[in-house]
Amino acid sequence: MPAHEKIAELREQLKLELCTEDIYETEETWASTLYHNLADEAEVTNWLKTTKSGYRNGRWSVIPRNPTKKSTLYKPFVTLVNRIIAKFGMTKIGVTRQARDTHLTKLTHDDHHKTKPDISILATGPSFERAETSGKESMGYQNITSVFDVELDQTKTQPFEQVVQLGTYCRQIFMQQPNRSFVRSLIVTERNVRLVHYDRSGTYITPLHDIHDDPLTFIRLVLGLSSTDESVLGLDTSVQWTIDPVTGKKASGAIKSVDREGNPVEYGLNMDVKPFIRASISGRGTTCWSALHPVTKERVLIKDAWRTWSKRSEIDHLRPARGVNGVVQMLAFEDHCAESKDYRPDSCTHQRFHNRIKSRVVMEQYGLPIWHFQTRAQLVGALKDVIQAHKSLFDKLVLHRDISIQNILLGPSSEPGLRGFIIDLDMAVSIDDPASRISADPRTGTRQYQSISVLLSSKARIQPSPPHDHLDDIESFYYVLCHLVFWFKRPGLPVDHVPDFLKKWESAKEDDACSWKRAFICDVFPKSLVGDYWGKPVVQLMRDFHDFIQKVHRTKSSILEDARDSAEQLAVIKETLWAHAAEHYAEVDGILQVALDALELEEYANSTLKIPEDTASLASPSIGVKRDLEEGLIEEFPKKWRRNRLTRQFEAEKATLAGSGSEE
Repeated sequence: MPAHEKIAELREQLKLELCTEDIYETEETWASTLYHNLADEAEVTNWLKTTKSGYRNGRWSVIPRNPTKKSTLYKPFVTLVNRIIAKFGMTKIGVTRQARDTHLTKLTHDDHHKTKPDISILATGPSFERAETSGKESMGYQNITSVFDVELDQTKTQPFEQVVQLGTYCRQIFMQQPNRSFVRSLIVTERNVRLVHYDRSGTYITPLHDIHDDPLTFIRLVLGLSSTDESVLGLDTSVQWTIDPVTGKKASGAIKSVDREGNPVEYGLNMDVKPFIRASISGRGTTCWSALHPVTKERVLIKDAWRTWSKRSEIDHLRPARGVNGVVQMLAFEDHCAESKDYRPDSCTHQRFHNRIKSRVVMEQYGLPIWHFQTRAQLVGALKDVIQAHKSLFDKLVLHRDISIQNILLGPSSEPGLRGFIIDLDMAVSIDDPASRISADPRTGTRQYQSISVLLSSKARIQPSPPHDHLDDIESFYYVLCHLVFWFKRPGLPVDHVPDFLKKWESAKEDDACSWKRAFICDVFPKSLVGDYWGKPVVQLMRDFHDFIQKVHRTKSSILEDARDSAEQLAVIKETLWAHAAEHYAEVDGILQVALDALELEEYANSTLKIPEDTASLASPSIGVKRDLEEGLIEEFPKKWRRNRLTRQFEAEKATLAGSGSEE
């Protein structure tokens, strides 16, 4: 996709994600309360009286009075900002801050597209590393603290346009600085300044403040967004790196958490593996770190995520999963690491603001993501096992609700039950909760894999719509299979042309995604789109699974159409569908087993189905909306299954407690 089209698509996505039609603006006086400890008012007043400040006759003399082009403001603002940093900025060894004119400097996105912020604050320090560029500045989104956008007062854009424009830059700061909790940026004109804030709850802005009439607020905002204190910048200092003084790159790192007893532990980061970061500003902000336990040296996966305050913690769903084959195993958990409300004014009562709470969970580390399958049988076996794991969770009254290609990992063994693992339970719910707490919602899950019912839920004729159920997740499993089969010619080799409907399934607009999925499910299965590699067993699997989903869709549609109110809908769905959940799982399992039996016989007999020697470098088959899960987050494992040492230790302790009659 051409760069300008990609950026335009991103802007449209940000409009929806950040709800730019209704942006919260703080009270007039709030900005002036920020960063008081960074510049003493008396000291600033005295400095403004000196000639070195460049502040004369009630205005910053370096800033033109009546510019006709915004390009005439770049150099003056860079000069002024660096003057403020030099005077009031705190100094630390190995830590620097400097404003740079970057309106002609292309900063690279995680997907290799490029954008050019007007002014950027270049940084060195524990969370910043040199960018992989050929330019002398070596600047990128991984080594800037903030960006400023320059406008003219007479032609300045509307607030929502400012939020979207800066959002394209700040989204990359989140993506390339994985320990970010929030990002702040500035809109500056020849007369005014506006703070624009982004965090996992969304965005807000301040009113415009006159930089000449109120130089103190302007100085403090500049100092706050260029601070040498990383926590002030919005960085989580429980994650820190050591920077190589020669290369300017991160050489080693550590992440602080707790063990099962709640005692502090500092894990070493696996520097060979990039952290996975969910590609968004607002939302869960999931970040996964590959790390080593400091004592056992066992590899673990540490996940940070932000849940809305009304949601249960992921630990409530990980506990019932202990000992369940095919489900991620928790080793330790830390809750309330941070809250987004602490980054906002106390007076923020905006209807769109939902406080988010950050948690950190330490888990066993498993295999490669499912798109690294090496044979058809391996893929089908992994999918079969994770659907059975999903059933085991369901039997324990836990519903996952976020089935996606990123949340299924290959297992370490060909033994049934260990061929695939399901991860990421932070959107899970307890199915015995009230229906209102488990309602279907198109904002829950990953768009490309959401069921038709979930996509329809917000605009259903009768509200509230029926809750998210096990059939919605089974449908998501089918879309995962579709993605893989339609995406790959064979293991490690994507198709030349991705079917259009597959791209449309991840439309940011649920109506569009829903229309394309309904057309696909209600029609006959398009077997002509399945490549030759997959063979008859997979074609039959796809067709049978398709027919199952079609049957469920028609049943649900009939119920929703005939019911007079939500109570009747729910009652009929419970009797007609939910009461037969075991049969649904058994039917899907049978479809997969038939295919697996045929594939194992076929692949045993046919040694001509060659695979690439190395698929470990394969990028995620994501089309655009959701970022790749980097190939690392996992380790190569021996062919024979070994329980993680920490889990074995936990199980031994549990057995001891059980033997003594104690409860955990």
